[in-house]
Amino acid sequence: MTFEDFIEQVTDRLKFYLPEEYAGAAITVQEVTKNNDRKLRALCIKRPEDRVVPNIYLEDFYRMFQNGRKMNHILADISLTHQKSMRESAQWQNLHVGEYDTVKDNLYVTVLNREKNREYLKDLVHQDIPDTDIAAVLRVLCGKDSERGNASILVKKSMLEVWGVSEEGLLEQALKNTERLFPPKMMDLEKIMYLGADDSISGKKIESYSQYVLTNDTKVHGAATLLYPNLLQEIGEATGGSFFILPSSIHETILIKDNGEMSAEELQRMVMEVNRTQVSPEEVLSDEVYCYDYRERKLTMATDPAQTKEYVEQMAGELCREDSVEEAEAGEMER
Repeated sequence: MTFEDFIEQVTDRLKFYLPEEYAGAAITVQEVTKNNDRKLRALCIKRPEDRVVPNIYLEDFYRMFQNGRKMNHILADISLTHQKSMRESAQWQNLHVGEYDTVKDNLYVTVLNREKNREYLKDLVHQDIPDTDIAAVLRVLCGKDSERGNASILVKKSMLEVWGVSEEGLLEQALKNTERLFPPKMMDLEKIMYLGADDSISGKKIESYSQYVLTNDTKVHGAATLLYPNLLQEIGEATGGSFFILPSSIHETILIKDNGEMSAEELQRMVMEVNRTQVSPEEVLSDEVYCYDYRERKLTMATDPAQTKEYVEQMAGELCREDSVEEAEAGEMER
């Protein structure tokens, strides 16, 4: 069954698996552009009285079907997923996003890669971060839960006129809010890996030959801590030197003191490898390595985007050669 056939079956049969109160609900599927311009198919189940409804992305359910799960079980799973999401969103169903005074204290920012999100950013309120390849994206926090994650609404440019505020003023307000809503969390990577400890370290000093994870208290979209006013400067002053920042994902970064013994290019190879083997495509932040110069009070890219492009092409070529070798070996085994 193709993905399109799967979607057609889901929309035709799902109504029989929904609660009775959804008898008159409209069931639609639309293409949604997500982070890093990934296009996903989102199922929407909406009754006339529903103000806000969750998107249910169908790609994972299709993979379940391909792996042998029966269609009736998948339809039941989708129904349960929708009901759970509706219960979790009950706390913000009455949020009046059309009123600026209602949302202004819940505005916050997340970060993503500017070049990989051209289409995604097109209609969103965002700000490019100078001397980097990242952009800050504006959201409205609807619900914060350490176990279930954060519920939020992306702020679109069309909302600016409704709210009667400027884009610059909105971003300024959001940056002030973000650190309050999502306090920073700095952890020792070695303790996380070998002891399973995720407690915040005391102080902000980066020791030589050690690596530290910088995120927020929810560990969701924690790379936005790069934008917190004064945070990087405080780390630099406590360390007594500049430091490298490795963008391990949109959720966290890794900090390493620049003691002159390792170059940004060496660190970049590690970042690129992790991005391609350990991080899901929509959670990749960047292939570049950043540096914070505490004397200049400035965050910049420590690697060259032109050189990065060459590295990407080289890695793609290496992967192609590996695939060719595997295919050849498989052919030999068959013979």
